[in-house]
Amino acid sequence: MKDSDTETQEERKLIEKIIDRIQSSPYLQAFKERISGEKNTAIIVDGPNFLRKIKDRQIKLEEIDEIVRELGKPIVKKVILNEYAGEKLIKAIANSGYEPIVSPHDIYLSMSIEVMDILMESRKIDTVIIASRHARAAPILLKIKEKGKETAIVGFEPGMSTSVKKIADHSFMINY
Repeated sequence: MKDSDTETQEERKLIEKIIDRIQSSPYLQAFKERISGEKNTAIIVDGPNFLRKIKDRQIKLEEIDEIVRELGKPIVKKVILNEYAGEKLIKAIANSGYEPIVSPHDIYLSMSIEVMDILMESRKIDTVIIASRHARAAPILLKIKEKGKETAIVGFEPGMSTSVKKIADHSFMINY
C-alpha cells in the first residue's frame, strides 16, 4: 500500500503542476479577457499636433485616458514626438505612463510604423486609438480597419479633420 500512496502523491504533484501551468498560460489569460468582454486598446498620440496649449490650457495625456476609458483597457500607450521635443516634455510623457518615441522622420511615418508594429506583434489589441486632429492620420486609421481592428480618434477644435472623424469607428473631442 505504501507504493500506491507514493504513486498517488506523485500523481497529485503532477496534476498540481499541470493545473498551475494551464492557469498561468498567456493563452488562457487572453481567453479569460475575451470572455470577460473587456477590450484591450492601444493609444498612439501625435505629440507635436496634440500636446499643445489651446486657449491658454495645456492638453494632458490623462484627458485622453479619461475620454477613451469606455473603449477598454490600454495596454500600449505611446507618444510620437519630433526631434525638437525637450527633455522636460519627454520626462512628463514617461511619468504619465506613456512611452515617448522621438522620431527623426516625419511624425506620421513614425506613427504608421508604430501602429503596424503593434498590430503585428500583439493580437491582443482590439481597438487602436489615435490622438490627432490632422487628416494625415486617415490612412493610418484605414489600415487599422483593414486589419480588422476597431478604431477611434481623439481630437479638438479648431482644426479637427472631418475625414478622420468619418473614418474612425469612434470619435472623441476634448472640449475647451
